[in-house]
Amino acid sequence: MGDHIAHWDEHGFGPWLFVDRESGAPVGYGGPRRTEVEGRPEVEIGYVLRSDRWGEGLATEMARASVEATLEHGIRDLVCFTYRDHNASRRVMEKVGFRYERDFERAGLPHVLYRWPQVPRRQ
Repeated sequence: MGDHIAHWDEHGFGPWLFVDRESGAPVGYGGPRRTEVEGRPEVEIGYVLRSDRWGEGLATEMARASVEATLEHGIRDLVCFTYRDHNASRRVMEKVGFRYERDFERAGLPHVLYRWPQVPRRQ
C-alpha cells in the first residue's frame, strides 16, 4: 500500500482500489503505474482481482476503466504484461484492446508484453 501512495506522490497517478458497487467491499486494485521493462521506462496498466470474483468480467472492467482514465490524462504509451501461460489475463488484455508485442523475461520468469495499439512499436 505504501508503494502505491509513494507512486501517487511522485507521479500524480497510480493504482486505485476497486470496490463492489452494491456492498462497497474491495474486489481488487489496479490502474496505471510507472515501471521498467528490460530497462525501458513504461506505464503499465495492471489489475489484481480477488480470486472469489474471477469469471465475472471485473478484471476487464478494471482494465478498461484504467485505460480510459489514463488516456484522458494524456498518457498514450501503455503496456500490460503477465506470465506467458496466464491465459485469463492475456484474454483481458486482448478484450480491452492491447496487442501482443513479444515475449520477454521479468525476474527470471517468462512473460508476454502487450502494448496499447495507438502507439507504434518501439525498435
